[in-house]
Amino acid sequence: MQKKILVGVAWPYVNGDIHVGHLAGYLIPADIFARYHRLRGNDVLMVSGSDCHGTPITVEADKQKVSPAEIVARYHQNDMALFKQYGLSYNLYTKTTTGTHKRVVHELFLDLLKNDYIVVDTMKQYYSAKDKQFLPDRYVEGTCPYCGTKDQRSDQCENCGRWIGDGELIEPYSKLTGAEVELRDTEHYFLDFPKLSAKLEDYLSGKLDGRPKSEIWKSWIYKESAGWLKEGLQKRAITRDMDWSIELPVAEIKKLPPEKQLKNFEGKRIYVWFEAVIGYLSAAVEWSETKTETNEIIFRKDPGQGNDWTEWWQNPGAEIYNFMGQDNLVFHTLMWPGELIGAGKKYGLPYNVIVNKFMNYEGKKFSKSRGWTIDSKKIADKYGVDPMRYYISANLPENKEADFTWDGFVDAVNNELVANLGNFVNRTLVFFERSYGGIMNIANHAQKSNKLKTSALTEWFDVIGKLISEAKFVEAFNKIFEFTTISGNKFFNDEKIWELVKTDKAKADIVMFNSLIVVEAISIMIAPFLPESSEKIRQMLGLGEFGPLVGQDKWRLDTEVLTKYKLESKVEILFAKLEREKVLKEKEN
Repeated sequence: MQKKILVGVAWPYVNGDIHVGHLAGYLIPADIFARYHRLRGNDVLMVSGSDCHGTPITVEADKQKVSPAEIVARYHQNDMALFKQYGLSYNLYTKTTTGTHKRVVHELFLDLLKNDYIVVDTMKQYYSAKDKQFLPDRYVEGTCPYCGTKDQRSDQCENCGRWIGDGELIEPYSKLTGAEVELRDTEHYFLDFPKLSAKLEDYLSGKLDGRPKSEIWKSWIYKESAGWLKEGLQKRAITRDMDWSIELPVAEIKKLPPEKQLKNFEGKRIYVWFEAVIGYLSAAVEWSETKTETNEIIFRKDPGQGNDWTEWWQNPGAEIYNFMGQDNLVFHTLMWPGELIGAGKKYGLPYNVIVNKFMNYEGKKFSKSRGWTIDSKKIADKYGVDPMRYYISANLPENKEADFTWDGFVDAVNNELVANLGNFVNRTLVFFERSYGGIMNIANHAQKSNKLKTSALTEWFDVIGKLISEAKFVEAFNKIFEFTTISGNKFFNDEKIWELVKTDKAKADIVMFNSLIVVEAISIMIAPFLPESSEKIRQMLGLGEFGPLVGQDKWRLDTEVLTKYKLESKVEILFAKLEREKVLKEKEN
């Protein structure tokens, strides 16, 4: 049965280039998931955009001595180009500086304010006498009070992941000048999480939507989220004294009772952690209103798709999936659901929050600021997009941290991708070309075959598909390679078709037929993971159009309707073997 599936992909800060850690953390997993569900005929809406506000942008702008808008413009374009290069199949990739996003943020803010989930309170914010201003969180650094790590920002420790409360940072200083800072009282709006806690407990337990998260989420994600709730959520400021962020809807606020108004609105802006997640909703609204792609967005609409954002956001039967890295877990499992619940508009809540641990680089954490990174564009240009997607997909940090190493990359591509999958497809199609002229009428072979039953093939598709739907991508990919080994290479070797074709042509025909079936099945199975290679196989074998169509399940191979196989183009090697010494020189860069 067709489903409405919303795939919300974490919004990357546009303060630098996307590295492999981001691709492994949430970008490629989300694309695999969306592509699979499109093949199943589901109506998939995959949305995200550039997170353009907040201090990460202004810090980078200060460093480069340009305006925040210039930083946003540059890296937004860079990111979109990279996403297109890697084949990320967004229905909409936009940014948080659009009028639509601002409008939806204001609507949600006002809903929460009217429903008493946003309250006025006073907080202590760091003030620099030398800089003569209140400083946003990322402009203040010091030592984490929980783990003792130095040079951590004032709201959250990157090392231990703990939130740092006002005044808890040890020996805080201004990142702008290195001067000492002090806490001063300032009035702000707060999201009242204690008031939302009971409803968030109902959300985790499944009382709100009938979907217990302990049965759906990865166990470590559920336990960490439940732990936060048990520890007790505190009110959290959602405005800051800063310039580069979305303005408050002051005119609308002033129509409300005095107790809902700040005494002074000057310099107060909506804080990025509150507004960025609203992008999942605002992007769906924007997609509904968009007709064509521009140079500021990535846009697609698949055949048969609905056009009303409410079909995904206010539809009890829809399923909402969020993909993000480990450092964004609590914002998606508690903060964002809290905002949606408090709005009172019956918005859908995340069905599954799919979080990956960190992928490291040669044993150390990726760090754009410290220059410990990989240029994702250059590496794809040099070694190919699908080899990169393969190595990342086969090593996703789904439940524990993973490590990108150049030795591992060479071994994985040469020993698995080339020697297993690529080898089987190539040897099968080359033999088909040489011994059969690249054409085979197969009307009777399905009934004659006793080696590869349709039911067995269906079982492989079912197992792999179930794993993908449960976000077990590494295990699913391993199953594909198991299928390629057993039904592909082993079958081809055991039957020795190169001898059969000389001694028993009828039996050789059946082996050839079955081998071609496996090649076609592989082209379907790898489509979510390796879309370029899938398309290349299908073009060589003349398998026709394979684009998604809402309502039509293409995650299968019906051997009963096959009529013939015919090579439509010259057989080309799918994957080239990597030169180890050449690749290992990347360590020196």
